[in-house]
Amino acid sequence: MKTSAYIIVKNAERHIKDCIKSLIFADEIIVVDDFSSDKTAEFAESLGARVIKHKFENFGAQRNFALSCLSYNWVICLDADERISDKLRGEILEQIKDKPCADIFLAPRKTMFIDKWIMHSGWYPDYRHPILFDKNKAVYKNQSVHEDIDYRGGKKFYFKGDILHYSYSGIKNFIQKSDFYTDLSAAQMYEQGKRFHFYNLIINPLNMFLKMFILKKGFLDGIAGFILAMLYSFFYTALKYIKLWELQSKNKKVLKEKSE
Repeated sequence: MKTSAYIIVKNAERHIKDCIKSLIFADEIIVVDDFSSDKTAEFAESLGARVIKHKFENFGAQRNFALSCLSYNWVICLDADERISDKLRGEILEQIKDKPCADIFLAPRKTMFIDKWIMHSGWYPDYRHPILFDKNKAVYKNQSVHEDIDYRGGKKFYFKGDILHYSYSGIKNFIQKSDFYTDLSAAQMYEQGKRFHFYNLIINPLNMFLKMFILKKGFLDGIAGFILAMLYSFFYTALKYIKLWELQSKNKKVLKEKSE
């Protein structure tokens, strides 16, 4: 059975080679590039991937565009900072050598945070996206960030091998990514009709910290778990609500000016 693999990217030269190498068993590798200014496209093409330039609107739309470019119905999906572990590769190859036992296959994603694998904190196992699926049985919802999947009734199967996620190389990288993702999250919340309230800056970050560090046993990840819970709660979560407040205030001002 033939498979297509896709990766959506933007300035991912640090990751793209290793990502593609972990997908080399696929019959086709498509890289949908949001006009990177670094050597992402050059590196991808040097390893035999086909690069398609496409302006990023949101994650859901970009992923669905990628699906429309693929030659085969069976799809393998990775982000640039992800790799397929040896165990997972073996499981995928076993399924695609004949008729798969399901329509949608998910795998646990293991994330590295500053040189440490996070095994608790609500980050493992993370089955957010399918790693292998029949594109006739799944489509991404048109969401700005943390895009959900419409599975269309397909049968699911869970692999045991990990997706290896090299997400954050350091605190600076966490802050850079958080700035990007909180922009998208705030815009998505506003579009969904959510509005800022002062308690969002107190209750929501505190609840997130208690969830990650206590309920999801982040304390078992040691100092990295504590730092991660602090950053994700009192920086990331607080920042997205601050940006929602900013967006809300700006839009109120525009509406007021239009009415005058």
